[in-house]
Amino acid sequence: MIRIYILTFLFLFANFANGQIADSTEINMVTFIEEPPLFKGDLKEFIQSKLEYPLNAKKDTVEGTIVISFKIDTLGLTINHKVVKGIREDLNNEALRVAKLIKFNRPALQKGRPIEVEYTVPVVFDLRCLKKCR
Repeated sequence: MIRIYILTFLFLFANFANGQIADSTEINMVTFIEEPPLFKGDLKEFIQSKLEYPLNAKKDTVEGTIVISFKIDTLGLTINHKVVKGIREDLNNEALRVAKLIKFNRPALQKGRPIEVEYTVPVVFDLRCLKKCR
């Protein structure tokens, strides 16, 4: 019986001791980017020029801004696109399609080395802007 108590006691304290071991994984989070990614030209104009207003959204006179988030990898390519704030499926899908066309000429740099960064862009759907904003 005493052996059971001793084994239980040792088992409990062994678990507490393991909880004190420091986690060896290191997360390198950058809060300030020395050189942001470079997009040649006006990103807003690029988005508007590639945007195709979905017919049903036009018919329903739906307008608004969709916020798309993605990562810019170390080559300047956009990856992991997602809708942060959407309106409806057809507009969300069109905003995602256009965001996937974006390519940066240079990735973000930290200490002279390319790094992956999170980026967010608004995609504006405005019926009045269909012809004159292009």
